[in-house]
Amino acid sequence: MKTIIKSNPIISFFVLTFVFTWSFWGLTYVLHLSAGTGYLPFLIGAAGPSLMGFAISAICGGEEEALALWNRIRIWRVGLAWYLVALFFPAVIALSAIGLSAVLSSTTPDFSLLAKQWFLIPFALLFSMVLGGPLEEEFGWRGFALVQLQKRHTALTASLVIGIMWGLWHLPAFLIPWSSQHNLPVIVFLLHDIALSVIFTWIFNNTSGSVLLVMLAHAAFNLSITILPVLPSTAGSELPLLIAVGLLYLFALIVLVVFRPKTLMRK
Repeated sequence: MKTIIKSNPIISFFVLTFVFTWSFWGLTYVLHLSAGTGYLPFLIGAAGPSLMGFAISAICGGEEEALALWNRIRIWRVGLAWYLVALFFPAVIALSAIGLSAVLSSTTPDFSLLAKQWFLIPFALLFSMVLGGPLEEEFGWRGFALVQLQKRHTALTASLVIGIMWGLWHLPAFLIPWSSQHNLPVIVFLLHDIALSVIFTWIFNNTSGSVLLVMLAHAAFNLSITILPVLPSTAGSELPLLIAVGLLYLFALIVLVVFRPKTLMRK
């Protein structure tokens, strides 16, 4: 088993991540576990990417390699501009989508949730980072898989591969009634992950491979579409979400033109 993993680390990562996560999420679905009883196995399953990233790093390079992966969260001296991008760009995308949707549909957005709970945003961001996906996923998707893929492929190719796998990895969550993916359009969500993967690669590569900055961006995106009326459940239609995904692709295209597909970096 170790020989196979060492020979094919990236394929092993994807296979083991899917098997691990889908086992826990499948159990949650088959047993019809409620949010209360199913949250823990769901959370454990969600940690599949990061856990497999550390496990395969340890198998391939020992304790030193696993520690190097962990240390990517300690890369924080990356310049104020990248913190601003990670924390506020998601909100810009969401608000732009809401505004365009309001103009096109002649409707008034409902910001009541934000108005009532704006003071909880810092705590919600921290919760999202730790228990909402970023910590459970980003050591694997970006910290491990992206680094491995970019050894042989361009940044764009690596981003597209991870984006597709990232989106497909979420599929069982659409079957669980209380998950954040339930009732979302599957194809739109998959397209969203692909575009977001390019943007996250851009952030990761330009911050010396900082998992921390990607986690912040991931958490900020999750939070923005939750507290702002972007999702169909809060917006009343799919239009804001569709526009938001379109804006993500537009920005990803600009990044590719300006920073070049090979590295998504100026240097």
